[in-house]
Amino acid sequence: MKKLLYLLVMPLILAACNPKVELTSAGMYPNYQVGEIVNLIPVDSLTYGDVIAYHSYIPGFQERAFKRIVGLPGDTVRFQDQQCIVNGKKCEWVFIRKLLYEEDECEEYCESLPNGMKVNICKSVVPIDSATATTTAVVVPAGSYFVAGDYRGGSIDSRSQGCVAADSIIGKGVKRK
Repeated sequence: MKKLLYLLVMPLILAACNPKVELTSAGMYPNYQVGEIVNLIPVDSLTYGDVIAYHSYIPGFQERAFKRIVGLPGDTVRFQDQQCIVNGKKCEWVFIRKLLYEEDECEEYCESLPNGMKVNICKSVVPIDSATATTTAVVVPAGSYFVAGDYRGGSIDSRSQGCVAADSIIGKGVKRK
């Protein structure tokens, strides 16, 4: 009986201690794939490049979003031709390759964030939404973060939805091994 109880209860305890999120959109391509399961860990501190899951309030869309932090409280963030500019400095890009993703002609780049972290991003040759390809400057409010998807041409993020409040963050994403 003890063994049966253990087998029934232990998976529930492990699931509660190690929450996960399944990615339901392509907004984090090329680093994360649709359907990929990502572990979430508690947030102790956040910085550029951290990937977070947060409660999304986009009507008719996903309840949880999963994006990368590109702006911290107090930063001024804008985008020009899908390239992130933080506090007046462009996040440098190094070209990797051309590719086709879901019929979208893309270019993959390695982007250097303000803290030196390097992440691969995908730039659409023809942006899906020109309003998010180039944006006006936004000052990130205290207690909030500016997030962007790695698939810059196909991500719904802070460029169109505004900054993410710290109290809506569910956890920090960690790739499963």
